[in-house]
Amino acid sequence: MNKRGQLTIFIILAIFIIGIVLIYFAFQQGLIQEPLNPDAEKIRGFVQSCIEQESIETIYQVGENGGYFFPPNISLDSGTVIYYENGRNLMPSKKQVEDEISFFLNEKLFFCTRNFVDFPDLEIIQSEPKTGTVIEDEKVVLNVNYPITIMKDDDKTLIENFKFEAPIRLGIVYDSVSEFMKQQTEAENNGICLSCMLEISEKNDLFVDMMDYDEQTTLFLFRDENSKINDETFVWVFANRYGI
Repeated sequence: MNKRGQLTIFIILAIFIIGIVLIYFAFQQGLIQEPLNPDAEKIRGFVQSCIEQESIETIYQVGENGGYFFPPNISLDSGTVIYYENGRNLMPSKKQVEDEISFFLNEKLFFCTRNFVDFPDLEIIQSEPKTGTVIEDEKVVLNVNYPITIMKDDDKTLIENFKFEAPIRLGIVYDSVSEFMKQQTEAENNGICLSCMLEISEKNDLFVDMMDYDEQTTLFLFRDENSKINDETFVWVFANRYGI
């Protein structure tokens, strides 16, 4: 009986220790959040709204500029980025697009929070935000480390980790365009492979619009009706130059 009682105590102790370890790692990974006081919760909600608003605007603008927030040097006079010229594929890598989103979201957050002027009753100290962006097939995941210290009277609270998953099929759109560009580069006649474009768009439930910019340049718009926020469809725009 003594041995059985000791074993029971040992098992209970082991379960207790494992529980403590799991809770610790859950806090470390942000799976469990400590309850915040009302002022800190108000600031967290305000910053989260800014992150969501600016993330969506940034992702949409990056799509309209073919993977860039501002048009790069190799662009048309209209600002549309050129992906194909002289037989070269100039499409940015997925990592470049992720970095572009991260960088400009960091820049825009300061303008959105406006140095927290809307909260004059609180003393707020903010550090530089650092965003990590991951483009997945069905969504864009943004992890934002934005240390903010909120002080009022004797209370002092630090909040720093935010996350937003934008419901935009950026991975599917990017991979579709990338596949089209790969086939474009490998085409023997350096012309537009219409059958390739149709196959890619049907496979991924996308729409592709084409229009002539000039005699040698064609604009492409990959539209995803499945990625629509506030009735605005996500579009990826670029241009190819042929016969140069």
